[in-house]
Amino acid sequence: MKLQHIILAGLAIAMVATSCKESRINPGDNGYNQDTIHVAPPMPDPTAAKAILDSLPDSLVLTVQQARDTCTAMGPGGTTATEYYVKGWVCALDAKNAEAIEKYGNAVFYMGVSYLSQVKHSFEAYQVYGKDKKKIVDPEAVKVGDFVIVKSKLTNYNGTPETPGQGAGTIIYSTNERCNPIMDTTKITPDPAGVDVPAGTLSVYQAIKIGEELGSGKTSTETYYIKGWVFKAEATTESDIQQYGNRICYIAPTNDGTTNAFQFEGYRVKGANNAKFTNANQLEVGDFVVIKSKIQNYNGTIETASGGFVYSSSNANFNAEFNK
Repeated sequence: MKLQHIILAGLAIAMVATSCKESRINPGDNGYNQDTIHVAPPMPDPTAAKAILDSLPDSLVLTVQQARDTCTAMGPGGTTATEYYVKGWVCALDAKNAEAIEKYGNAVFYMGVSYLSQVKHSFEAYQVYGKDKKKIVDPEAVKVGDFVIVKSKLTNYNGTPETPGQGAGTIIYSTNERCNPIMDTTKITPDPAGVDVPAGTLSVYQAIKIGEELGSGKTSTETYYIKGWVFKAEATTESDIQQYGNRICYIAPTNDGTTNAFQFEGYRVKGANNAKFTNANQLEVGDFVVIKSKIQNYNGTIETASGGFVYSSSNANFNAEFNK
């Protein structure tokens, strides 16, 4: 396990917890005054969710009201020993939801017996990930009106019924196709001309499959070339680049934003031949890159292992520095 990852993950969790828990910003009333006594009537489960719900143990499937009652019965500070499946409609998004997805890959939203439910009658899905604990990368993956099933232990946070946070809860089902997208390996933007792509280079899809088959905490013995399009590059100061010479980037199979849910993380990769990056403009969003590295499964995140570097790139500044 990487020390940098442990530190960064801890900071990320602390920042999310602080920003959401301290502010409790009112996300809106969705058409009803928050001070009224109106309680939206329950809406039936969508037909599309029937197969999933039928496959789950009846004793573990809870409505939003049942989840709220369970948390109330425990009292503040209590957490269930059992994981439940809470079903309901997304009735509001926390004001920090988009930021949480962008920075940390988790979502913060409220579930009701109807998408018209008020927040004060809701169950909070706090810092939840997507299916199989995968990060959520699409800000449109969770929207008011979605029907979701969240698997998690339940906790009473100072009177608020919610998931414990820190990735304890996962969205195992959603009517929103952008939440748990189906992998279509035919969606690949062709390699641009002029970039060295060695024979046998893996697509992001192939790299993900290898990483998932490794299992959490495992690293491949083989070194691979992985190609893709940079859709996010961690903000890095020039002083940080000068000191460490590495970057964090995320690549997808296409450059049109349609496959960002299937991502491979270049974690602290360096430039060609493991030389240090010297400027932020040598790796930017929109670049096509080929990364050379062993593949690591870090708690479900498929990424480069130590020693990974950008082998080739479409970035003119990268080529000017490393292909002199």
